[in-house]
Amino acid sequence: MWLFLNNSYVEKEQASISPFDRGFLFSDGVYDVVRYYPQSGYFQTQAHLNRLSYGLDQLQIRGIETERIGDIINELLQRNGQTKAQAIAYIQVTRGAPYPRQHFFPPASTPPTLLITTTPFKPHTEEIEKGVRVLVEDDIRWLRCDIKTIALLPNILSRQHAVEQEACETIWTRNGVITEGTHTNFCAVKDGILLTHPRSNLILSGITRQVVLDMCVRLNIPCQEVPIRFSDIGDLDECLIIGTTTEITPVVKVAETTISDGKPGSITKKLQKEFYSIIL
Repeated sequence: MWLFLNNSYVEKEQASISPFDRGFLFSDGVYDVVRYYPQSGYFQTQAHLNRLSYGLDQLQIRGIETERIGDIINELLQRNGQTKAQAIAYIQVTRGAPYPRQHFFPPASTPPTLLITTTPFKPHTEEIEKGVRVLVEDDIRWLRCDIKTIALLPNILSRQHAVEQEACETIWTRNGVITEGTHTNFCAVKDGILLTHPRSNLILSGITRQVVLDMCVRLNIPCQEVPIRFSDIGDLDECLIIGTTTEITPVVKVAETTISDGKPGSITKKLQKEFYSIIL
Protein backbone atom coordinates (compact mmCIF):
# COMPACT_ATOMS: atom_id res chain seq x y z
CA MET A 1 0.00 0.00 0.00
CA TRP A 2 1.22 3.48 -0.91
CA LEU A 3 0.95 6.47 1.40
CA PHE A 4 2.14 10.06 1.34
CA LEU A 5 4.58 11.14 4.05
CA ASN A 6 6.40 14.46 4.17
CA ASN A 7 6.42 15.32 0.45
CA SER A 8 7.03 11.76 -0.78
CA TYR A 9 4.96 8.81 -1.93
CA VAL A 10 6.27 5.77 -0.08
CA GLU A 11 5.16 2.20 0.41
CA LYS A 12 3.80 1.38 3.84
CA GLU A 13 6.72 -0.89 4.76
CA GLN A 14 9.25 1.89 4.07
CA ALA A 15 7.41 4.63 5.96
CA SER A 16 8.82 5.90 9.26
CA ILE A 17 8.15 8.78 11.64
CA SER A 18 10.55 10.11 14.26
CA PRO A 19 10.01 9.02 17.89
CA PHE A 20 10.28 12.73 18.71
CA ASP A 21 7.25 13.62 16.56
CA ARG A 22 4.94 15.78 18.65
CA GLY A 23 1.93 13.83 17.42
CA PHE A 24 3.41 10.72 19.05
CA LEU A 25 4.55 12.52 22.21
CA PHE A 26 1.74 15.03 22.79
CA SER A 27 -1.12 14.35 20.32
CA ASP A 28 -0.09 17.76 19.01
CA GLY A 29 -1.85 17.73 15.64
CA VAL A 30 -5.07 17.63 13.66
CA TYR A 31 -6.65 15.25 11.17
CA ASP A 32 -9.54 14.86 8.79
CA VAL A 33 -11.23 12.06 6.86
CA VAL A 34 -12.71 12.25 3.37
CA ARG A 35 -14.98 9.60 1.87
CA TYR A 36 -14.65 8.39 -1.71
CA TYR A 37 -17.61 7.09 -3.74
CA PRO A 38 -16.79 5.51 -7.13
CA GLN A 39 -19.95 7.02 -8.64
CA SER A 40 -19.17 10.62 -7.66
CA GLY A 41 -15.61 10.85 -6.35
CA TYR A 42 -14.45 12.31 -3.06
CA PHE A 43 -17.32 13.89 -1.11
CA GLN A 44 -17.09 17.49 0.08
CA THR A 45 -13.29 17.55 -0.23
CA GLN A 46 -12.97 21.32 0.00
CA ALA A 47 -15.16 21.50 3.09
CA HIS A 48 -12.94 18.92 4.80
CA LEU A 49 -9.80 20.81 3.80
CA ASN A 50 -11.31 24.05 5.07
CA ARG A 51 -11.92 22.40 8.43
CA LEU A 52 -8.37 21.04 8.44
CA SER A 53 -7.05 24.55 7.72
CA TYR A 54 -9.15 25.90 10.58
CA GLY A 55 -7.63 23.37 12.98
CA LEU A 56 -4.10 24.13 11.77
CA ASP A 57 -4.72 27.83 12.29
CA GLN A 58 -6.14 27.31 15.79
CA LEU A 59 -3.09 25.24 16.77
CA GLN A 60 -0.71 27.62 14.97
CA ILE A 61 0.78 24.86 12.83
CA ARG A 62 2.27 26.41 9.70
CA GLY A 63 3.79 25.15 6.47
CA ILE A 64 1.07 22.89 5.04
CA GLU A 65 -0.20 23.63 1.52
CA THR A 66 -3.72 22.26 1.87
CA GLU A 67 -4.49 23.06 -1.77
CA ARG A 68 -2.17 20.17 -2.77
CA ILE A 69 -3.99 17.56 -0.73
CA GLY A 70 -6.81 16.88 -3.19
CA ASP A 71 -4.32 15.91 -5.91
CA ILE A 72 -2.35 13.78 -3.46
CA ILE A 73 -5.33 11.70 -2.35
CA ASN A 74 -6.37 11.18 -5.97
CA GLU A 75 -2.85 9.95 -6.79
CA LEU A 76 -2.92 7.57 -3.81
CA LEU A 77 -6.27 6.21 -4.90
CA GLN A 78 -4.79 5.38 -8.31
CA ARG A 79 -1.57 3.88 -6.91
CA ASN A 80 -3.50 1.71 -4.46
CA GLY A 81 -6.01 0.52 -7.06
CA GLN A 82 -8.97 1.79 -5.05
CA THR A 83 -10.98 3.65 -7.67
CA LYS A 84 -13.70 1.03 -8.20
CA ALA A 85 -15.09 0.80 -4.65
CA GLN A 86 -15.66 3.06 -1.67
CA ALA A 87 -12.59 4.27 0.20
CA ILE A 88 -11.46 6.63 2.95
CA ALA A 89 -8.67 9.20 2.77
CA TYR A 90 -7.06 9.96 6.13
CA ILE A 91 -5.08 13.21 6.49
CA GLN A 92 -2.99 13.97 9.58
CA VAL A 93 -0.73 16.91 10.35
CA THR A 94 1.44 17.25 13.47
CA ARG A 95 3.75 20.02 14.66
CA GLY A 96 6.76 17.98 13.55
CA ALA A 97 9.67 16.25 15.26
CA PRO A 98 11.96 18.73 17.02
CA TYR A 99 14.55 17.65 19.60
CA PRO A 100 14.61 17.85 22.57
CA ARG A 101 11.08 17.21 23.84
CA GLN A 102 9.51 20.32 25.34
CA HIS A 103 5.96 21.43 26.16
CA PHE A 104 6.10 24.79 24.42
CA PHE A 105 6.20 25.24 20.64
CA PRO A 106 9.42 24.40 18.80
CA PRO A 107 11.07 27.00 16.51
CA ALA A 108 8.83 28.19 13.67
CA SER A 109 11.30 26.67 11.20
CA THR A 110 10.39 23.13 12.39
CA PRO A 111 8.70 21.38 9.45
CA PRO A 112 5.31 19.80 10.24
CA THR A 113 4.66 16.12 9.62
CA LEU A 114 2.06 15.37 6.93
CA LEU A 115 0.65 11.85 6.56
CA ILE A 116 -2.04 10.88 4.03
CA THR A 117 -3.41 7.37 3.48
CA THR A 118 -6.26 5.81 1.52
CA THR A 119 -7.97 2.58 2.55
CA PRO A 120 -10.98 0.59 1.32
CA PHE A 121 -14.24 1.19 3.18
CA LYS A 122 -17.26 -1.07 3.55
CA PRO A 123 -20.55 0.81 4.04
CA HIS A 124 -22.63 0.09 7.17
CA THR A 125 -25.65 -0.83 5.06
CA GLU A 126 -27.65 -2.82 7.62
CA GLU A 127 -27.25 -0.18 10.34
CA ILE A 128 -28.30 2.57 7.95
CA GLU A 129 -31.40 0.67 6.85
CA LYS A 130 -32.58 -0.74 10.19
CA GLY A 131 -31.29 1.74 12.73
CA VAL A 132 -28.97 1.38 15.71
CA ARG A 133 -28.75 1.57 19.49
CA VAL A 134 -26.48 4.13 21.16
CA LEU A 135 -25.26 4.56 24.72
CA VAL A 136 -25.05 7.78 26.74
CA GLU A 137 -22.17 9.14 28.82
CA ASP A 138 -21.15 12.44 30.38
CA ASP A 139 -19.14 14.69 28.06
CA ILE A 140 -15.97 15.38 30.06
CA ARG A 141 -13.75 16.43 27.15
CA TRP A 142 -11.91 19.74 26.94
CA LEU A 143 -13.80 22.81 25.72
CA ARG A 144 -12.30 23.10 22.22
CA CYS A 145 -14.23 20.28 20.58
CA ASP A 146 -14.49 22.43 17.44
CA ILE A 147 -10.87 21.50 16.61
CA LYS A 148 -10.50 18.05 15.05
CA THR A 149 -7.39 17.09 17.00
CA ILE A 150 -5.72 13.69 17.17
CA ALA A 151 -6.17 13.72 20.98
CA LEU A 152 -8.99 11.17 20.91
CA LEU A 153 -8.62 9.15 24.11
CA PRO A 154 -12.09 10.14 25.45
CA ASN A 155 -13.60 9.14 22.11
CA ILE A 156 -11.78 5.82 22.14
CA LEU A 157 -12.88 4.92 25.66
CA SER A 158 -16.52 5.82 25.01
CA ARG A 159 -16.58 4.02 21.66
CA GLN A 160 -15.00 0.92 23.22
CA HIS A 161 -17.71 0.96 25.88
CA ALA A 162 -20.31 0.97 23.11
CA VAL A 163 -18.62 -1.97 21.37
CA GLU A 164 -18.53 -3.95 24.62
CA GLN A 165 -22.26 -3.28 25.13
CA GLU A 166 -23.07 -4.22 21.50
CA ALA A 167 -24.13 -0.67 20.69
CA CYS A 168 -23.18 1.31 17.60
CA GLU A 169 -22.09 4.56 19.24
CA THR A 170 -21.93 6.54 22.46
CA ILE A 171 -23.43 10.01 22.57
CA TRP A 172 -22.38 12.55 25.16
CA THR A 173 -24.30 14.95 27.39
CA ARG A 174 -22.99 18.11 29.02
CA ASN A 175 -25.14 19.69 31.75
CA GLY A 176 -28.08 17.60 30.62
CA VAL A 177 -27.79 18.57 26.94
CA ILE A 178 -26.82 16.12 24.19
CA THR A 179 -23.71 17.42 22.44
CA GLU A 180 -22.52 14.79 19.92
CA GLY A 181 -21.17 11.26 19.55
CA THR A 182 -17.63 9.91 19.60
CA HIS A 183 -17.38 10.24 15.81
CA THR A 184 -20.80 11.57 14.83
CA ASN A 185 -23.11 14.54 15.17
CA PHE A 186 -26.51 13.92 16.76
CA CYS A 187 -29.86 15.07 15.40
CA ALA A 188 -33.45 14.55 16.50
CA VAL A 189 -36.90 15.18 15.07
CA LYS A 190 -39.81 16.56 17.08
CA ASP A 191 -43.14 17.58 15.53
CA GLY A 192 -41.62 17.56 12.04
CA ILE A 193 -38.66 19.80 12.97
CA LEU A 194 -35.08 18.59 12.73
CA LEU A 195 -33.07 19.58 15.82
CA THR A 196 -29.31 19.56 16.35
CA HIS A 197 -26.89 21.14 18.82
CA PRO A 198 -25.84 24.68 17.89
CA ARG A 199 -22.45 25.09 16.26
CA SER A 200 -20.02 26.05 19.03
CA ASN A 201 -16.81 25.03 20.75
CA LEU A 202 -18.73 22.16 22.40
CA ILE A 203 -19.09 20.11 19.20
CA LEU A 204 -17.14 19.35 16.07
CA SER A 205 -19.16 20.91 13.28
CA GLY A 206 -19.42 17.95 10.94
CA ILE A 207 -19.29 18.22 7.17
CA THR A 208 -22.22 15.81 6.84
CA ARG A 209 -24.07 17.85 9.49
CA GLN A 210 -23.91 20.90 7.23
CA VAL A 211 -24.94 18.82 4.20
CA VAL A 212 -28.01 17.64 6.15
CA LEU A 213 -28.91 21.20 7.17
CA ASP A 214 -28.62 22.28 3.52
CA MET A 215 -30.81 19.37 2.43
CA CYS A 216 -33.45 20.38 4.96
CA VAL A 217 -33.67 23.77 3.26
CA ARG A 218 -34.09 22.17 -0.17
CA LEU A 219 -36.68 19.68 1.10
CA ASN A 220 -38.61 22.29 3.12
CA ILE A 221 -37.92 20.43 6.36
CA PRO A 222 -37.87 22.92 9.25
CA CYS A 223 -34.62 22.74 11.21
CA GLN A 224 -33.33 24.41 14.36
CA GLU A 225 -29.88 24.49 15.92
CA VAL A 226 -30.96 24.28 19.55
CA PRO A 227 -29.96 22.33 22.68
CA ILE A 228 -31.59 18.88 22.93
CA ARG A 229 -32.09 17.91 26.56
CA PHE A 230 -31.47 14.27 27.34
CA SER A 231 -34.46 14.28 29.68
CA ASP A 232 -36.65 14.75 26.58
CA ILE A 233 -35.26 11.72 24.77
CA GLY A 234 -38.40 9.63 25.31
CA ASP A 235 -40.59 12.29 23.69
CA LEU A 236 -38.59 12.60 20.46
CA ASP A 237 -40.13 11.30 17.23
CA GLU A 238 -36.84 10.39 15.53
CA CYS A 239 -33.13 10.37 16.32
CA LEU A 240 -30.17 10.01 13.98
CA ILE A 241 -26.39 10.14 13.97
CA ILE A 242 -24.58 11.62 11.00
CA GLY A 243 -20.99 11.68 9.83
CA THR A 244 -18.51 10.79 7.11
CA THR A 245 -18.53 7.05 7.83
CA THR A 246 -22.04 6.78 9.33
CA GLU A 247 -23.69 8.94 6.64
CA ILE A 248 -27.29 9.29 7.94
CA THR A 249 -27.97 6.47 10.39
CA PRO A 250 -31.29 6.18 12.28
CA VAL A 251 -31.09 5.75 16.06
CA VAL A 252 -33.95 3.54 17.22
CA LYS A 253 -32.81 3.07 20.82
CA VAL A 254 -30.90 5.34 23.21
CA ALA A 255 -29.57 3.28 26.11
CA GLU A 256 -32.75 1.44 27.15
CA THR A 257 -35.21 3.96 25.70
CA THR A 258 -36.88 3.04 22.42
CA ILE A 259 -37.42 5.99 20.10
CA SER A 260 -41.03 6.18 18.90
CA ASP A 261 -41.94 2.78 17.37
CA GLY A 262 -38.34 1.57 17.20
CA LYS A 263 -38.09 2.01 13.42
CA PRO A 264 -36.39 4.62 11.21
CA GLY A 265 -38.64 7.65 10.85
CA SER A 266 -40.06 9.33 7.76
CA ILE A 267 -37.85 12.44 7.87
CA THR A 268 -34.73 10.32 8.34
CA LYS A 269 -35.72 8.27 5.30
CA LYS A 270 -36.38 11.42 3.28
CA LEU A 271 -32.94 12.77 4.15
CA GLN A 272 -31.30 9.45 3.30
CA LYS A 273 -32.98 9.40 -0.11
CA GLU A 274 -31.79 12.92 -0.89
CA PHE A 275 -28.28 12.18 0.37
CA TYR A 276 -27.88 9.12 -1.83
CA SER A 277 -29.20 11.01 -4.84
CA ILE A 278 -26.15 13.24 -4.43
CA ILE A 279 -23.43 10.66 -3.91
CA LEU A 280 -24.58 7.59 -5.86
